[in-house]
Amino acid sequence: MLLGIVVAAVAIFALRNPKTDGTKAGQTTGRVSSSTSASAAPTRSGTPSTSSSSSSASSSVPPGSSSASSSPATGTKLPLVVLNNTTTKGLAQGAADRFTAGGWTVTKFDNYQNDIVSTAAYFDPAVDGAEAAADALQQQFPTIKRVVPQFAELAVWNSPIVVILTRDYQP
Repeated sequence: MLLGIVVAAVAIFALRNPKTDGTKAGQTTGRVSSSTSASAAPTRSGTPSTSSSSSSASSSVPPGSSSASSSPATGTKLPLVVLNNTTTKGLAQGAADRFTAGGWTVTKFDNYQNDIVSTAAYFDPAVDGAEAAADALQQQFPTIKRVVPQFAELAVWNSPIVVILTRDYQP
C-alpha cells in the first residue's frame, strides 16, 4: 500500500512539473507581435482597471522583484502578465478580465508568438512564492494546463507569473 502511495505521489509530481519549458528543442527565441514595446518595468497600458481591495501583502511588491523578506503566505496572488499565443483576437484581454475578476492583478496583456505546447503559467523561480501563486492560479483556473519555471525569453515581461494562452485555452 505504501508503494502505491509513493508511486501516485511521483506521478502527480511528474504531471504537474514536466521537464519541458514549452519550447521546441533547439529553439531559443520567439517574437513578440505587438505594436507596443516590452519594457523592463510593467505597465498598466492595455489592461482593465481594477478596484479590488485585496489586502494581500504582495500587492506592494513590485513585479519581478526578489525581496529579501520571508516567503509570502501560501495562496498569495502575485501580479501576472497574460500573453495570447493564438490567432484569436482579444483572447489575452478576455483572460486578463477573467483573472482580474478572480482577484488577480494583471499588469499587462499582449500578443506573443512562440511554439508553446499548451496553456501554462510560467513562474519566476527567483521570486519568493511565485511557484505557489502560479499553482493557486492553476487551481482556480484549471484551463491552465501546466505550471513551469519561466524560460529566459520571458524575463522581458518582468513579472513573477506569465500566463501564455494556446489553442487549448477555454474561457
